[in-house]
Amino acid sequence: MFTKTITTDFFTTIDGSICINTLDTITYRLPTLRKWASISEMERELLEYLWVPESEILSFYRWSEALYHALKLIDIKAKDEIIVQGYTCVVVSNAVLQSWGKIIYSDIDKNTLWFDIKKLEKNITKKTKVILVQHTFGKPVDMQQIMKIAKQNNILVIEDCAHSLWSISWDHHTGTLADFSMFSSWRDKVISSVTWGFLVINNPEYLKKARRMKELLTMPSRTLTVRNLIYNILWYFAYKTYDIFKLGRVIMLISRRCKLITDILSKEEKTCSKTKFWTAYPNSLAYLWRKELAKIDMYTTHRRNIAELYDMNIKTKHWEKVFIEDNNEFMNAFRYPFLLTSHKVQKEFIKYMKNHGVLVWTSWSGTNIAPKWVKAKNAGYKKKSCLVSEDIANRIILLPNHMWVTIDEVMKICKLINKFESKNA
Repeated sequence: MFTKTITTDFFTTIDGSICINTLDTITYRLPTLRKWASISEMERELLEYLWVPESEILSFYRWSEALYHALKLIDIKAKDEIIVQGYTCVVVSNAVLQSWGKIIYSDIDKNTLWFDIKKLEKNITKKTKVILVQHTFGKPVDMQQIMKIAKQNNILVIEDCAHSLWSISWDHHTGTLADFSMFSSWRDKVISSVTWGFLVINNPEYLKKARRMKELLTMPSRTLTVRNLIYNILWYFAYKTYDIFKLGRVIMLISRRCKLITDILSKEEKTCSKTKFWTAYPNSLAYLWRKELAKIDMYTTHRRNIAELYDMNIKTKHWEKVFIEDNNEFMNAFRYPFLLTSHKVQKEFIKYMKNHGVLVWTSWSGTNIAPKWVKAKNAGYKKKSCLVSEDIANRIILLPNHMWVTIDEVMKICKLINKFESKNA
């Protein structure tokens, strides 16, 4: 009766079990959650999971707060330079700019979306204090190469692992070789507790200072915590009714307009003017995170299986595969990216897929400082300073690969892509 819409970036971590766990948390367990030790248990479990039990974790309400505090631990000064990849998210830019550091964008390699190593080395100066490495869409960076460059130049390294939980390179989990690393369990990440950013401190020089910093954090209000929890419930029913007289879309619209749920990005983050970075992570969300970590192997296996199906069945002349898994790495397949031949073809492809009931992911398309509605100049980016990054953003597409996507739907997507013909090719 109803044609099902296949989405990429909505509902990526929502399912029946997390909805039930949230209902349990928000009703029966909520009054006693502050007495629990879920956060400390969660932090211990994560360190053991990453195989770095001697490291320290600081847990924050948002991922950007984790990066900001990493830079504060390093004691960034106004003239210190932080090198960031030219294809990144505005929350990275905002945290660096608010730390008073000078952000230097360095271009990427189109086959890995990592730093172009030669360009990275050219951007290193006597003022360079930090290299911020991003494991984009789950592809693990060759950290041994980065750490060698950093050691030669006496530079600290921070790993952005927001996309790469459970990605492994050279027998090391991402986030374990650098001085600091940040992970995320935001609602569109590898696993979700709706929000959370956590900072892993691997460099023992900063452990004592980090413990003192932890004591200064304040808990978010109970209202804010509940708004995060409600997201799992509202979005579950929004998905289930998305195509039933567009009821799900109405649920999404009302929940946003009435502020029943939290925004993905605040207005301050979008304009790189956010300055409040002292919010801790609530116990109730830590409880959900522990439930979700138990399912990470299932999520990863599902994403990798879908990636393999795309690899085997997409035959169109208009696409170029981005990631190839090396023998020395294990990718979590967080996203499935591919490149179209031009920006015009990209826009045409997005419209074509939408007309056939498939909403491809576009937040990281159209601009190299994501999401697409952000003004790059606010993030300190000068146009044409990272040409490969801009070209990638203007051609990249990410296909559905989350837990809701079935094999039949993947095959439908592959057939649609193979039938696509561009007027601008």
